[in-house]
Amino acid sequence: MNHQTTPHGAFLMVLLANAGFAFKGIFAKLALASGITLGGMLMLRIALAMPLYWIAARTLTRAAAPLSGRDWRDGLLIGLLFTLATVADFIAIDRLGAGPSRMLLFTYPLMVQLLVAWRARRWPTRRELAVFVVCYGGLALLFAPRGLAGDLGPAGWIGIACGLVSAASYACFLVWVQDTARRIGSARCTALTNTSTFLVFCGYALLGAAPADFAIPVEGFGWVALMVVIATVLPFLLLFEGIRHTGAARASLIALSGPVITLVAAWAILDERLLPLQGLGLVLIIGAIGYLQLGGDALARLVRRLRPSARPDSGRAIR
Repeated sequence: MNHQTTPHGAFLMVLLANAGFAFKGIFAKLALASGITLGGMLMLRIALAMPLYWIAARTLTRAAAPLSGRDWRDGLLIGLLFTLATVADFIAIDRLGAGPSRMLLFTYPLMVQLLVAWRARRWPTRRELAVFVVCYGGLALLFAPRGLAGDLGPAGWIGIACGLVSAASYACFLVWVQDTARRIGSARCTALTNTSTFLVFCGYALLGAAPADFAIPVEGFGWVALMVVIATVLPFLLLFEGIRHTGAARASLIALSGPVITLVAAWAILDERLLPLQGLGLVLIIGAIGYLQLGGDALARLVRRLRPSARPDSGRAIR
């Protein structure tokens, strides 16, 4: 039976994927608290994830044609963009802290919009720009209490540069992965792109890892395993499948829910405070994403249904 993915289903896939990704930081913080090093956590994460990626790819694409040399080349090269985004993001977190680095990383939807518009030789639509402005206003409110304080030294400027590199790399990854995902399927594309990350960290394990990176406490192993399943493998599969049906531009805007989910999870699990100003930002982002999903036409139909006294032809004035 051929199951068709509806626009609402694609929206839900991308939203759930970003919810899973949002918990990655929570699991990482719990794992690091157990004594595992950052390098050890990253190596263990990709080592546990790789078999799951390829098992999923094999299970979901049994009848598919074998991967060609072009498929391997494209998947591995596109995966390098994601690896670069990940490494640069962690450097930004180290130099600037979590709040400012998140703000820099989440400039990537604008870069995605510019890339998509450039490829299509068009300007972003007014609706896309409106959603973008409202979402970024909400993000500014969410992270305003964590803004940069004091003068920036060389480390701060390096962190800013790495944050922008991470955002640009991730935007390019989201845009250029679409063609490969459509051609070979989301499951195999996920496995291929993450193989690049695996190979990079194999090189790190052989050439740059410290002995402490290989000292993995049992508790840390458990948190990393949860991170792999809940916040890595399943979200990647959902994200690629959602992007196939909704496109990178809309997926990047839906992904703005990620910081909100992280903030709420940190408040509920790690007892971090949710300030009123951050709550306002949360409302703005959820409202903007709701408008992105419903669209102006759907809102107009809803208004007409809520006006029983209107004449049958009065709906023509609503656009």
